[in-house]
Amino acid sequence: MRRSILRDTILLTLVQMALDGLSLLVNVLICRRLGTSAVGVMSLAGSFFRLACVIAGGNAFLCVSRFVSEELGKRERDPGAVLRLCVLVSLTLSGIIMALICGFAKPLAAGFLHDAALIPSIRRMALALPLMTLASCCKGWCNALCKAGLCAAADGVEFALRSGVMLLFALTVRNADTATLCDMTAISAAAGAGGELVFLAIFRKDLRAGKTGRVSLTLRDYLRLSIPVMAGSALTSLLSAANDALVPVTLRQAGNSAQEALSQFGIFEAMILPTLFFPSTILCSLAGILVTETAREHAADRKERIRSLTSRTVCRTIDYAGFVTLILLTFGDEIGEMLGGGEIAGRMIRLLAPVVPFIYLEIVLEAVIKGLGAQAFSSLNYLCEYIIRITIVLVCIPLFGFYGIVLSYYASNIIGNIARIIVVFRRAKLRIPLLRLIGVPAFAAVLASQGSQAVFLLLHADPGCDLWTMLLFTLLCGAGFAGTLRLLGKERPPMQRTSEVRELI
Repeated sequence: MRRSILRDTILLTLVQMALDGLSLLVNVLICRRLGTSAVGVMSLAGSFFRLACVIAGGNAFLCVSRFVSEELGKRERDPGAVLRLCVLVSLTLSGIIMALICGFAKPLAAGFLHDAALIPSIRRMALALPLMTLASCCKGWCNALCKAGLCAAADGVEFALRSGVMLLFALTVRNADTATLCDMTAISAAAGAGGELVFLAIFRKDLRAGKTGRVSLTLRDYLRLSIPVMAGSALTSLLSAANDALVPVTLRQAGNSAQEALSQFGIFEAMILPTLFFPSTILCSLAGILVTETAREHAADRKERIRSLTSRTVCRTIDYAGFVTLILLTFGDEIGEMLGGGEIAGRMIRLLAPVVPFIYLEIVLEAVIKGLGAQAFSSLNYLCEYIIRITIVLVCIPLFGFYGIVLSYYASNIIGNIARIIVVFRRAKLRIPLLRLIGVPAFAAVLASQGSQAVFLLLHADPGCDLWTMLLFTLLCGAGFAGTLRLLGKERPPMQRTSEVRELI
């Protein structure tokens, strides 16, 4: 089963970019309606809920996508049996976790969310876990079968219901307390997952895969292969949730009140991070495809194909991230003001812009690592990365306040992704041409920026005076950036040790 990576990536990117843009708008509307401190509470509750979902589902989407894709790459296969096995294990695990959360709701409320009044809300969150796990399995099956259109449509249905419920809460509830905000997070997520599940069930006839023999994956094999994936995902989510929980606490140690700490945390989670990650939509879409493609090619032992995918993906990612960094450095202040985050949001966006290439590389490198089955390295690397991040949060935020977050992101992302680059390139047997990967896009970014600034200077115009001039400057800068890369010979990734392979994308 062969897919067009370029076509599917474009389709998923267009849909996801629209959804991410709308999500950012929803965040801004909720901030203006309920306040940034309320968004901080919702972000903290959402972090706990994501942790519960990952542990309960055992990263069902990734497991289904990978194992079904590997099954489809074999001559004798039964992908339907693999799906049933994944669903059985995932639902069993989610039922156990749901019971544990309901039973230990009191210590969880006091220890993680710091509010004993949230015990009923935590139990309501737990009840939604099996539904969300089943929806993740169905979407993973859809992704493994290369049904990009259905995946995109399912994402749209999930977003529409989740955001619609969230906005309905925000518009009808005044002076929402912490328990109401937590219920709002859980109910909206469950509504989105339920709608996504119903939508995919309607199109179940289009989601069939032929059986050509006996299934190659047993329960023992599944557990042996999936436990590292589950453990790695659970560890990452646990450390991420711990990091999120520590940020408001350390902000209070820096001299902020509880409301100010939650407000700053809300600005960071609802405005700054979405702004940095919004342009990465294309990479997130590509990463989901890369997991299945790499797993399928790895199962078929097609090493040349893996080299081609890896080299081209890394090359294009660095180019794209370099251009995004340039735009964020140029318009960070204006973007922060437009979103309602004020001067602090704009300053943070500009300070964090140089780390964007490392953040974006993580997205595609992790996809290749998971497709190759190197989950043990991924888990260990994430552990080291979050230990660094949490250590800096504990030490630097009490000393430097909000800017300690910047230091934690720089240190963890740079160290973690350098390790990923080394491991992926060694496994794919590729060399690392630093001049081509770093020097050329950096030169292209500077040249495009200076050229675009010169054009606006001749026109006596300010690139950041309004949204339309910002868009015009971005387009002009993008044309100059792409043209410079082409002139410098960056249109073909030069990283392969073997002879050039055919263009497969």
